[in-house]
Amino acid sequence: MTVIETLGLPNTRGRAPLIVAQVVDALGTGLFLPFAVVYFHRAKDIELTTVGLMLSVAALLSLPAGPLAGPLIDRIGPRRVVVASNLIRVLTFAGYVFTDVPWQLVALVTVTMWGESQFRPAVAALVAQVADGGQRARWYAMDRMLRNVGFGVGGLLGGVLVGWGGTNGYTLVVVLNAVSFLLAAGLVAAWRRSAVPVPSGGGQVPAADGPTPAGDGPDRRRGGYRDVLADRAFLGFLATVWVFALCDLALTVLLTAYVIEARGLPAWQPGALFAVNTALVVLAQTAMAKGVERYRRPRVLQVAAVLFVVSFAMFAAVPGGHSQVAFAGLALGMVVFTVAELLQAPTSSAMIVAIAAEHLRGRYLGLEELMWGVARVMAPTVFTWLLVKGPVLPWLMLGLCCLSSVVVLHRLGRVLPADVQRDTVHG
Repeated sequence: MTVIETLGLPNTRGRAPLIVAQVVDALGTGLFLPFAVVYFHRAKDIELTTVGLMLSVAALLSLPAGPLAGPLIDRIGPRRVVVASNLIRVLTFAGYVFTDVPWQLVALVTVTMWGESQFRPAVAALVAQVADGGQRARWYAMDRMLRNVGFGVGGLLGGVLVGWGGTNGYTLVVVLNAVSFLLAAGLVAAWRRSAVPVPSGGGQVPAADGPTPAGDGPDRRRGGYRDVLADRAFLGFLATVWVFALCDLALTVLLTAYVIEARGLPAWQPGALFAVNTALVVLAQTAMAKGVERYRRPRVLQVAAVLFVVSFAMFAAVPGGHSQVAFAGLALGMVVFTVAELLQAPTSSAMIVAIAAEHLRGRYLGLEELMWGVARVMAPTVFTWLLVKGPVLPWLMLGLCCLSSVVVLHRLGRVLPADVQRDTVHG
């Protein structure tokens, strides 16, 4: 057994530019993302409350981007949408440097979020096209692992630049992020191949922007959102997408406020918990994806949902005022939470593209992005409101949502075809 197989990595032969583009994109995003709020506050001299309102308005205005990206992906192909979304963000991040007018920044942030909301379903569709048979979950796992590495390294480098350069350091971070998007767009745009041989099982992998190995054009079969919305099984699965999105956002939106404000614990603890999460994702994501390939996807997701419930119960049970005991409980809860993430994230992505009709895949993924957008709009308000009412309430709400998703997934397991529930070919 090769090292690549042992680690659960997919076959990447002929696809190196796409992988480098993923890493570059993640590095640039990691540079800026941890400092986004502080950048607009310190470099642009905008009040923190105004920055928060600005970002919330932009997130709300960008909600339609995912569904609108779907037909575009189906019409012109995911590779072209990936390139276009990166170029959009090159322009908006360059624009940040040259204005400090709040309404102009709102417009730029909105367009940036539109680009991001088009990028995510386009990348998922591109992976679905270039992955060898039976290896989609591995590709999604590798993408997630690479992004965590990129975010971590980019965040460290961004911290050095900001600490060294002050306001100029923030500007340099923004410029480097724009350059990273430009480089990633160039790598994806320049990548060409008519087909990549599949190591086992025969056949060929389709070209990156078309349904057949011979062409770079889109699929011409008719269909639209009416067909997607008629897929009742998919609509049921979308409910679980929303639940899992809330679970994911609990890590970035809720946990820090809960640890510091609700439990009165030291400010270093959230950072240490994030480090635990990142390290586990980097070390174990691809191996975990390989390890669960033999199991039905709805069952894997049910296990993930139950583990999320367990982690939320552990977070809720953490005592305030006992720093060492509390951190031990939080760290154990974070390990359980991360295992749930490792099971859920690549499995959900692989299941959506398995459910989707190939000529409507962009629309299916566009609706997935819409559910994530709704969760991003809801999470800050709902989590903070519940946290004020009682520190246990956000975790209770999330736990109940996860239990409801277990029921939905059980029903889906009874109606979905076998080839949707589990890959039958492994490259």
